[in-house]
Amino acid sequence: MRHLKTIAAAVLGLAAAAFVWAQNANVYGGGPTHNDYRLKIMQPVEGATVTGPTVQVIVNTEIPGDNDVRRDVNTMPRPDVQVFLDDSRQGRMRDENNIVTLENVTPGPHKLTFLAINRAGEVFDRKEISFVAVAPPAQPPNVTVYKPRPVPPPAHVPAAVPPPAPPAPAPVEMPKTATADPLYAAAGLALIAGGLLARRFF
Repeated sequence: MRHLKTIAAAVLGLAAAAFVWAQNANVYGGGPTHNDYRLKIMQPVEGATVTGPTVQVIVNTEIPGDNDVRRDVNTMPRPDVQVFLDDSRQGRMRDENNIVTLENVTPGPHKLTFLAINRAGEVFDRKEISFVAVAPPAQPPNVTVYKPRPVPPPAHVPAAVPPPAPPAPAPVEMPKTATADPLYAAAGLALIAGGLLARRFF
């Protein structure tokens, strides 16, 4: 009877140990685990209102104690964080990359789901947040207003100078047919009279 009780106690102990092992399998599967890291969503916050179709998601993936000299990236790497928008996978954060940009987010309420995964491929933390996306305000159409250019004052124009008058023509001298000497004039008249008389008689 005592042996049966001992065997039953041993079986119960093994079953309890196996159950605890199964519950904490990720502790031994690979780091980090839920004992080392918890998801910390920095942006957007729960219930936030985001304007526009682009949403930037930021998660703090640093493990507390990363600066401890007893730890390095080989013994305790950062977790991979998978990001889902309304149950549709949008991207993964790995190592130093802790930002995922969501494009073409439609206006309305949305749900973001985050899964923290260690290097053994085990999901050891999960978190959900809700936010609302709103359309940006409508922008007025660009209207170009043309302003008239100021007209500069007219430049000073000097008074017109009349062209110089043409020079007066030189006086034309008529040929002189008479002489001022009375003797020559009398001789000429005598010749004319003699000619007329000779014509008369001959």
